[in-house]
Amino acid sequence: MTTKNFRLLFIVVIACAFCYGNASRIRSLGDLALAMEIIDREYVEKPDRNKLYQAAMKGMIDSLDPYSSYIPVESLKPFQAVFEQEFGGLGVSLDGPKRRERLTVVSTLFDSPAYRAGIKPGDVILEIDGVESATSEVEDVSRKLRGKEGTQVTLTIERSGEANPLTITLTRARIDVESVLGDRRKLDGKWDFIMEESPEIAYIRIEVFGEKTTDELRRAIASVRGTCKGLVIDLRDNTGGLLNAATEICDMFLDDGEMVSTRGRDGHIDHTYSATMGTEIDSSVPMVVLINDHSASASEVVAACLQDRCRATIVGERSFGKGSVQNVIPLDAGMAAMRLTTAYYYPPSGRIIHRKQDAKVEDAWGVNPDSGCEVKLTEEDFKRTIDRFRNRADPVANGISNEPSEKGSEEKEHLDATIEWDPQLLKAVEIIQAKLHP
Repeated sequence: MTTKNFRLLFIVVIACAFCYGNASRIRSLGDLALAMEIIDREYVEKPDRNKLYQAAMKGMIDSLDPYSSYIPVESLKPFQAVFEQEFGGLGVSLDGPKRRERLTVVSTLFDSPAYRAGIKPGDVILEIDGVESATSEVEDVSRKLRGKEGTQVTLTIERSGEANPLTITLTRARIDVESVLGDRRKLDGKWDFIMEESPEIAYIRIEVFGEKTTDELRRAIASVRGTCKGLVIDLRDNTGGLLNAATEICDMFLDDGEMVSTRGRDGHIDHTYSATMGTEIDSSVPMVVLINDHSASASEVVAACLQDRCRATIVGERSFGKGSVQNVIPLDAGMAAMRLTTAYYYPPSGRIIHRKQDAKVEDAWGVNPDSGCEVKLTEEDFKRTIDRFRNRADPVANGISNEPSEKGSEEKEHLDATIEWDPQLLKAVEIIQAKLHP
């Protein structure tokens, strides 16, 4: 066989293999379309074709991993609103199946309908307007809870320590989400980021990594720059958000070097994020990052990066272990979308963060506290920590009042004795004070 004929034969073989692969894919798509057509024509009752399409999309994407999902038309705006940090609803953050067994309140926003009604982190939502919801998916429930301002919704909740379920009726309102919180809220509604118990230390809590988080954090740091000698960043119960917000925040504390990389199929490096010159706070200021088993995704990016780069001490409990990146891909002319896992992220050390579905406790995943810095909370500790932060987010509960004086309304002097209710924060303060006063 001549060289020319051999090359021709090789090209024909490659073309046939390509056509065979395409034919297999086309045959699968044809079978799916045929099934929908048969259902539409033969099913005992006339089906809704749009519902068939959505069910097919949902089933296909849901089979991949817990973080890939189909976002239908009615869910896209609420999904986007979380990261835009504006929405209409109750002001409650939820987690549930598939990551938790039941639908659980993670946090409530200050002065929101949920906050004013006394909804607490850890509450399990059993029913919404009389319809069972405890095993419902978060996206479905979030859609039900959002609605026109002024309309009402009734929740039946299970609360630890309560013998019977509680029934609470709430009125929806416009919610502007804060993502960066401080040590305590002042009378004017603004946060004081300097710790009351330890005025040389600043405390900043990040609730979610949204579109406004970087600017909020920059303003918070600016308010304490030159005053604080140590900094606590609290990422506990922060389930993540936007990767670019996480990398921008890492960049605030690093002058150069790698922060995180993303790797796609077969370990191919898609992108490496590196710090740029300049920091928001001097590198000599000691930092502690607080994490727990609900700190996930973007929270783990920040914690792992600052740990690997030796910029912060990590205190608390092992993080959740969500080291995957999701891209939101528009569908249906931009009216719907597909949230698809396209890569895993790796901190500078290259260690594995993502916990796969078959991972064991002894396997390597998540972010672990530094040596000697693991602080586990009992159920009672957890409740007291929640109560402490909730009280300090309320100007009246934390000791600030509107009582008139000769100078007008002013804040009462009081001492933060409740810091002992939060063993993890107390440990963070001890670590920073030991570095400041060796």
